Amino acid sequence: MSDPSFAPRPTLEAVAARAGVSRATASRVVNGSEGVRAPLVERVRKAVDELGYVPNQAARTLVTRRNDAIAVVVAEPETRFFTDPFFAQQVRGISKELTARDNQLV
Repeated sequence: MSDPSFAPRPTLEAVAARAGVSRATASRVVNGSEGVRAPLVERVRKAVDELGYVPNQAARTLVTRRNDAIAVVVAEPETRFFTDPFFAQQVRGISKELTARDNQLV
């Protein structure tokens, strides 16, 4: 019996095939683009849910040339940054807000 944790991730092509639409239509739905009829949107979303599809962030980064990473630059000596609890609170708050918006803190 094979280990289900090593099953290949579902692809956008698999989602499109399950929904009975083209890859381009599935891509537009997954990316939230306009211009796709409501019945097709529902079929694609259902296929995404059934297959457990999650977009590949590395592939998306290559295509869009965006990585949704945000840097925080602090103009303070590192001794102060790492010892003052104010900075830890700020970084935690920034990280929490960025994570909620699918961005990452650098």
